[in-house]
Amino acid sequence: MAQRFPSVALIGATGNVGALILQALQGAQPPFQSITVLTRSVKSGPAVHSPNVRFKVVDYSSRESLVAALTGVDAVVSAIATQFIDAEKTIIDAAIEAGVRFFIPSEFGLANTHLLLQRDFPIFADKNRIQAHLESLRQQGKIDYALIFVGMFLDWGMEGFLLDVKNKKVGLWDGGERPISMTTMASIGKAVVGVLEGKVKGKREVRVKDVNISQKRLYELVAEVVGKDGWEVTTVDTARAKAVASEKLSQGTAGLDDIYAFVYRAATAEEYGQPWKPEEDDSESVGLQSWTEDDVRDLIRKVVDSKQ
Repeated sequence: MAQRFPSVALIGATGNVGALILQALQGAQPPFQSITVLTRSVKSGPAVHSPNVRFKVVDYSSRESLVAALTGVDAVVSAIATQFIDAEKTIIDAAIEAGVRFFIPSEFGLANTHLLLQRDFPIFADKNRIQAHLESLRQQGKIDYALIFVGMFLDWGMEGFLLDVKNKKVGLWDGGERPISMTTMASIGKAVVGVLEGKVKGKREVRVKDVNISQKRLYELVAEVVGKDGWEVTTVDTARAKAVASEKLSQGTAGLDDIYAFVYRAATAEEYGQPWKPEEDDSESVGLQSWTEDDVRDLIRKVVDSKQ
């Protein structure tokens, strides 16, 4: 049995998410006939272990360069960094000209199609514009697509975003009691392959997770593994943090911490759709199994070992 999209292209393969997506694409069974990694420079390309992977150097600002690189490709997966999301419109338009049939844009976060998120969180505006562009093109019969939402990054998040394992610091968002859908980087790669294989065929909003767990409970499990002594525990008022970040954004002075403040609020406040409802959750469909707390403990140990 062959893959639904035999030839796949990946953009952003050197990033945290892109590297794990590339690994999952290379391990797919049945294998893809070809995996094209688009890169600005071959020197910056990631390591590969499959003979079906090839690199193509492109100029992302040039439609002609992109069309040439994507000709013969069936599906494109974008893991482009958030700050470069605007470039996706050019990539999508070039993909259509090249004959690409399916596109997965760079989402891999909160489900920002939620109407209240669109209203209250300007940080998602660029992604929402890309979504609207894709939907318009789909209705014209030019391309199909899927948005993959994963909640919070579980493993990466323990390096300082959800909490800081190494330095024993945690800022609990509104006390950290509310469960949040969280997904490991490797599972994101598996979800991408599942979508490409048609396991949720016809769905254009795909929500996956490894576990629904509160930030506070995650902290408690980490403390079990690394020890309860020496932790600096604070509480973050997410409504206030979002208000401050909104003011800075309007003044053009917002930094990365302010962008994070929006995410804290979106992940924590009940009205913004976290965690995924059972009827929304596509994890099992794409081949992900629900994690137990023992699975989370095993991940914590791996994260701790990587820091030693």
